[in-house]
Amino acid sequence: MEDKILKTPRLSSTLLRKIFVSASIRRWNDQACPVEFVELDKQAHKMVIAYFLARFEEYRNGAEIDWEKLICFFCFEFFERMVLTDIKPPVFHKLQKHHRNELAEFVVEALREDLEPYGLLTSLQEYLKNPPKCLEVDILRASHFYASKWEFDIIYNFNPKMYGVENIKKIIDCEVEQFYHLAGMSEIVLYQKSKEVIDMFGQLRFQKRWSQTPRVPETSVLGHTLVVAMSGYLLSLDLGVCKQMRLNHFLCGLFHDLPEILTRDIISPIKHNVKGLDEQIKRIEREAVQEKILANVPPNVIADIEYFTQNEFSNRYKLDSSFAPIYIESGEEFLREFDKDELDPVCGEFLKFCDHLSAFLEARISIAHGISSQDLIQGSEGIYQKCASKEMRGVDLGAIIRDFE
Repeated sequence: MEDKILKTPRLSSTLLRKIFVSASIRRWNDQACPVEFVELDKQAHKMVIAYFLARFEEYRNGAEIDWEKLICFFCFEFFERMVLTDIKPPVFHKLQKHHRNELAEFVVEALREDLEPYGLLTSLQEYLKNPPKCLEVDILRASHFYASKWEFDIIYNFNPKMYGVENIKKIIDCEVEQFYHLAGMSEIVLYQKSKEVIDMFGQLRFQKRWSQTPRVPETSVLGHTLVVAMSGYLLSLDLGVCKQMRLNHFLCGLFHDLPEILTRDIISPIKHNVKGLDEQIKRIEREAVQEKILANVPPNVIADIEYFTQNEFSNRYKLDSSFAPIYIESGEEFLREFDKDELDPVCGEFLKFCDHLSAFLEARISIAHGISSQDLIQGSEGIYQKCASKEMRGVDLGAIIRDFE
């Protein structure tokens, strides 16, 4: 019997390492900050805000959002910041006016080996040189400025008298005001309950992963969710799943830890080894999400949050948006039988791998930096044992894990 030939995923360990470098890039490092802001968290918060703005546009204005375009454009902007983030924003914006093409070409060359296998280089270059005038770009710009404003409001309230702070605040406020025409932006500005929802997601920046052990870089729950989302989307392209499934994998990855806003990051040994505790935590999380979040968002967001956060690592689909999800045990059967746009499918088994992948990288990158502990060693070894031979739909997902050995 011949050995099965598996495809190697195009998602490279080098790209994943570059994404994790953004967790070490400090923002506002020329200001007196009461807390540390890092680029990975800013990007994750930006995408969460973009999601809400897009859903509000659909709900209030009947807009048609191209969600794949929104996600791809977000990734392009994130990749650009990964490469050029050492340039301070005011300088960066001035340089873009006169050297946009040269900066775009620099970014493309820095990411050529990582993105060329996906065939994304041409799209990335075109977007960075000449961003299209469309609603998706408007939403991303608005979410970028609002996420910056959210950060700077904390700095401003900490030390409003410091030199230049008042001027920066005026500039950022003016940038946000440009987007009041978006339904979601006016909702956030005018209504406290909507603003609080965005604030609650922002608080996931301050909840650190592996909170009981030192680690470098420290990653937050919110930063972790973005790594899962991007891994889920890019690996979905490797699996060749339908458009709706890969969009769902990105959004489910982004929101899968949402309940931890209200319960904190309870470590797995406690959840899984104390009898009955995991079920009790799930019940408390559902009640808290309902009270604090779902009561304050439009119906299309409610449907998403419930679908993405309840049984988040189960394989599921829906016959109709009004029907309860239908669960399938086997991931391979699920991908074979239910990979259809109209079924709104989510392969939870695949997303669990992406969640493990992010946790593995968090541990191994810290160990490589010389910051280790028994928890990190045991945690990463446990994930390696579970995931190093993982394959789905003929793709050797475990190759990414093995590549870090």
